Amino acid sequence: MTGSPQSSGNPSYDPQVLLNSQPVIVTVIDPADHSVQFQNRTSLGAFGDIAGSGCHEKIMGKTAPCEFCRMPEALIREGVVSDEVEMPDGRHLLIHWAKAPTADGRVHVIETIVDVTKRKQDEQSLRQSQKMEALGRLAAGIAHDFNNLLMVVIGHAQRVAQQLGTHPCHHEVEMIGQAGTRAAALTKKLLTFSRRQVLEQRDVPLNTLIREMEDILRRLIGEQIQTVIVLNPQAGHVLGDSVQIEQVLLNLALNARDAMAEGGILTIETGNADLDEAYVQAHPGAIPGPYVTLVVEDTGCGIDAETLAHIFEPFFSTKDVGKGTGLGLATVYGIVKESRGYIDVRSQPGRGSRFTVMLPRVLMQEREAEPVSESRAVPTACATILLVEDDEGIRRLVAAVLRDQGYEVLAAADGVEALQMLQLRKGGCDLLITDVILPRMKAAVLAQGAKTMFPHIKVLYISGYAGDMLVSHGVDAQAAYLQKPFLPQAIIDKVAELLLPARLQ
Repeated sequence: MTGSPQSSGNPSYDPQVLLNSQPVIVTVIDPADHSVQFQNRTSLGAFGDIAGSGCHEKIMGKTAPCEFCRMPEALIREGVVSDEVEMPDGRHLLIHWAKAPTADGRVHVIETIVDVTKRKQDEQSLRQSQKMEALGRLAAGIAHDFNNLLMVVIGHAQRVAQQLGTHPCHHEVEMIGQAGTRAAALTKKLLTFSRRQVLEQRDVPLNTLIREMEDILRRLIGEQIQTVIVLNPQAGHVLGDSVQIEQVLLNLALNARDAMAEGGILTIETGNADLDEAYVQAHPGAIPGPYVTLVVEDTGCGIDAETLAHIFEPFFSTKDVGKGTGLGLATVYGIVKESRGYIDVRSQPGRGSRFTVMLPRVLMQEREAEPVSESRAVPTACATILLVEDDEGIRRLVAAVLRDQGYEVLAAADGVEALQMLQLRKGGCDLLITDVILPRMKAAVLAQGAKTMFPHIKVLYISGYAGDMLVSHGVDAQAAYLQKPFLPQAIIDKVAELLLPARLQ
């Protein structure tokens, strides 16, 4: 190759020097036999010296030009022809072809190659993350609507069962309530996956938690599987919800058990890890910082790459119909993400699986003292409560439960109606119970209006949503809150807890 003519007044450049300075792969190819006539320095580093050989031979390992080669098209078109190809080693290359006349009057093709493997991986991770987030929003919406329905079913079933006493239908009504409770447990798993579940995050000693679970783990896993527990004495405490962390361990252990139908070894390990920027770059979704690791490894059947891409999706299961809900690993994913942790999975068919859960480590200076429990007296139910709930079934149920306890209950369907009731109220109001999401007025605005009229009024928020939904609707994260669906006794206890301080003043 020779340099192209230079414009008047511009310095002369050596084209080879320019091409060698480029970070992308550049080759000049003779289209007659596809032989490489020139390589820049980046190409030499990637493929070695292939000058004089056909690019299909040395790069792709083929005896004939590649089927995706677009050099013939580049020769008859103006501009650049591009395509993305996958190499035999799994790399993805973006290739540009463009014709270029040489000094001898012949036409060659300049081939420019960019390795886009990392970009493809990042795009796949982003798509997976977006898909999981979309599934989370869908799951949260479904769970919210089901929670409202289930609360009415469970609550009325309990009230009817109490009124029936020894009636022959008492047992059947109890069965309805129990079925509703089991259904509510499923919606709770959906909320956990979607990260809309309230987590009581505290300082949790992971080693202690595992020791306390050891007996139940061994019974669940069974004698045909050898369980090995290796607890690093230096493993720190984690910031999380102890009940949810137990659920993570149980779900991973049961998943491992199902992968070892013929027996095997289940290993549970703890340790510490400090994730740096390099790790985060290679593992999208991870956050730098100190972590405690929980490793659950099995010698089971393993997971293929296609299945591995879906294992955290809700209702995805490789088990036979009726053998599971497909929510176990989805629940694990939700808990870990809500805890600001990270989960890494390594598996191959026939070589077992290794799940590594990383939960934020509590530094020594951040350790919090155990709260001292206080005994509470139950206040006399002689207060006035304003209940604001747009779902008529729930509004009637909660109002009936509280009236049974002797409270005076005012009920409204939205915030505008509720404030109008308070404006006409002369005897005061002790407690506002309001759904977080209301028509016509935000619950936070309603609460502020109620406090303006009655400064000492207490506020209890209820919702089928949880977590970030409270804050996004203007509710203080520390506000009193009760998650739907709740049992009648739960609302009775919560109301008593909130009204007790006022009664003691």
